[in-house]
Amino acid sequence: MGTEIRLLEGLPPYGPLAIAFPAEWGRLGREGTVVEIKSDAAAWVANIQPGIGGVDLAQLHPNRRDAIVIAAGDLWVVNAIRRSAQCLLPAIQEVIEVRDPEGWVLNRQGTALARLGPDGLLWHTRRLSWDGFDRLNVGDGQVTGLAWSPIDDQWYPFRVDLSTGRSTGGSFSKGDTERWEKLAD
Repeated sequence: MGTEIRLLEGLPPYGPLAIAFPAEWGRLGREGTVVEIKSDAAAWVANIQPGIGGVDLAQLHPNRRDAIVIAAGDLWVVNAIRRSAQCLLPAIQEVIEVRDPEGWVLNRQGTALARLGPDGLLWHTRRLSWDGFDRLNVGDGQVTGLAWSPIDDQWYPFRVDLSTGRSTGGSFSKGDTERWEKLAD
């Protein structure tokens, strides 16, 4: 059977209690992003604390074992067998499917990009934009787009190598002050 995952409208009114992530979230009695996870082991429900806003998504992880849940922008990896979850990245506002390896390019609140593949986070760019991307495009082994600058109210082109995460251009030219950049080997 493998792992299956789907978003639910809310907490089920019957059956076992949902497992909350993080655990404190459940003790507060709140409802977040609710997902049903089915695996060879059993079916169960997770109640995941939402982020500050952004994408809601529940899909099979590219590793084909775990599940990916993006809860109002926060990216979680859910282990279906262990019934555990880890938050990897906040503020995801866009997901672009990619191949070779299978996975996604993630737009982090219009400021940086990251790539998720079968082995987890493959790379994360430095900050590329002050606040927003336009014309994001994946092709020819790269991600291209425009990054906005409030300093002169202009868009600046950037390019990110899809396999390594190495970037050029963009509107935020102060280097990697946030220490976000993590390049693939």
